Amino acid sequence: MKNPPLNVGILTPPNSFNKPVLYSHVQASKDFNRLNHDIYTSMKNSEAIERHNTPKSVFYALGAGALALCFPLIKKVFKK
Repeated sequence: MKNPPLNVGILTPPNSFNKPVLYSHVQASKDFNRLNHDIYTSMKNSEAIERHNTPKSVFYALGAGALALCFPLIKKVFKK
């Protein structure tokens, strides 16, 4: 069996090598903590918006309306 000759072509070497990026666990921890803090504060602020208390003026208006509806009954009770 005859194998054909290998035709690879011209291989050109690179001009320079890629510089490896070294992993720094200190910088990674710092970045993670900063990101985690940002997420925590944004979640805390979004929960505060959802938990608004009812304004007191609404309760005053409801109380005044209830007194106006019950006024005839209260008037009868105090007349006797």
